[in-house]
Amino acid sequence: MRYELYYWPTIQGRGEFVRLALEEASADYVDVARSKRGIPAMMKFIDGRGTARPPFAPPFLKAGKVVIAQTANILLYLGAARPCAARRSGPAVGASVAAHHH
Repeated sequence: MRYELYYWPTIQGRGEFVRLALEEASADYVDVARSKRGIPAMMKFIDGRGTARPPFAPPFLKAGKVVIAQTANILLYLGAARPCAARRSGPAVGASVAAHHH
């Protein structure tokens, strides 16, 4: 499946976390924000033309017929669809750091 990533290209870092996850997973995707149709294509989605449930705001990712909005939701979706995080045993890094601060 080819993903389509939409975000505000003029706001630095707005789509960066999602783009990095897509790159790390070697996913087939189009960075629509940086294409010629970027902002007009994004606004078409936000305005709800041709979309049953338009996203409220970018970033959002189109995955086939599914549109996922907000960075955390997109990363959760990609993590389940295209696992790319290193697998290891033991507590998560955040858990071990939190344990040392208490």
